Amino acid sequence: MKDLCNRQNRVRYNWGFQFALWCAILWGFCYQLLETLLDGRHFFLHPASVQEAFSMGTALAVFFTVLIALISLVWSGMNGGIRELFRAAFASKKVVLCLLTEAVVGGAAAWATYVTAGLLNTLFAVVGVMFYPLLGSFLSRKWLHEKISSRSWVGIGIIMAGWVIFYLGAFQNGGWTRNILTGSILGVLTGIGWGIEGAVASYLTDVLETETGVAVRFSYEAVLWILLLAVLAVVRPESLVFDYAGQIFRQPGAFAMVFLIALCLTFNYFSWYRAFTLLGVTKGLVISDASGFITIGAGMLLAVSMPAWLDILASVVMIAGILWIYLFGIQEAGPYREATLLSDPSMADGAVLRTRDPVKLRLLAYIAINGPVWDYEVASWFSEGIPNRKRKFRCRNKIRTYLIEMWAAGLLSSVENSQDQTGRFQKGKLLSKYQLTVEGCRRLQENQGTEKRGED
Repeated sequence: MKDLCNRQNRVRYNWGFQFALWCAILWGFCYQLLETLLDGRHFFLHPASVQEAFSMGTALAVFFTVLIALISLVWSGMNGGIRELFRAAFASKKVVLCLLTEAVVGGAAAWATYVTAGLLNTLFAVVGVMFYPLLGSFLSRKWLHEKISSRSWVGIGIIMAGWVIFYLGAFQNGGWTRNILTGSILGVLTGIGWGIEGAVASYLTDVLETETGVAVRFSYEAVLWILLLAVLAVVRPESLVFDYAGQIFRQPGAFAMVFLIALCLTFNYFSWYRAFTLLGVTKGLVISDASGFITIGAGMLLAVSMPAWLDILASVVMIAGILWIYLFGIQEAGPYREATLLSDPSMADGAVLRTRDPVKLRLLAYIAINGPVWDYEVASWFSEGIPNRKRKFRCRNKIRTYLIEMWAAGLLSSVENSQDQTGRFQKGKLLSKYQLTVEGCRRLQENQGTEKRGED
């Protein structure tokens, strides 16, 4: 049974690693597409001053945000998640506040990286922010009680060394010019924004589906950008932001490039958030840091840009840190957060089953009311009433995946394990009996209040 548990943990860890790696790959190629968009040879978007770079970054941020919101909404709708979108958009005050926080800090971080790419280049924009796993790890440790081993801290230290090497090379090659100083400040702000977003996203994915969370987060950000543009149109109708937006519309090739970047960014965010559910913030952020190496490789492959030797050295050092964390992390592939069983079951007496709650929150409430309970019993309860066999099979397996994610996040504890002998999910798979933990109880209290137990 121990071998079966270890095998499931390794499978979960490897899937999380693959999602984080896909995030890095998509991110790296997005930056190379952005380099092509801004190089001035094919399109007329290259800014000539800091003011123009700020305006160009704003125009791109609006386009990307609106397109990502539309693509993710369509994707969620195609996968039967329309009701879940409304549940997430009008969930508890805590969830809405977290979504708005992501929209503000994540949106500001993205805007800053677009400005940096216009002022300098996309390599500086992507590698210059690679300290954000340090901030994200610190926040997740303090706020979400994530377990971070000494080996992981060593890996983060190696990545930070690569980040320092990159900045030394940038200042050595370009000197203390205004653009480099502005880009460095924006890079720090971008890293802070994405570090905060990573920690907040990890909290949100405890109670929201990955794709749903991304769709609602970008919908909120799109509304904020549109409101900002409306104010700008009244206060400064001659702003360069509208000139850059017009250039994108007037050039079909530029608009197609913007759409392609937005498409890649959408699935980049899907992968990023999914990595958090399987690996936690620290490893999810660290592995996605490989985007710098991908950017350099893609630039050389496509002959878009040729990096300096110090840039290559910095990326190699960062990759060494990522590999360090992966190789040692797979040996520690248990729950990535501290999990403490409820000493007093009455702490969960306020749990209530509500159809208006997101799926993961309802699963927590069901286990709080009926636990300890087997995963197949939870799946049977949730999929009850689905007439189509294929849909029911997919639903049951999705619920099992959510339960594994919540166990890894320390919201549930496995009090008993067994091997599937009768095909409840699939013969040979691990079956687990789950009970709520202190952290899981806290999620319910934060998002359901103190209502009496019941069902509506």
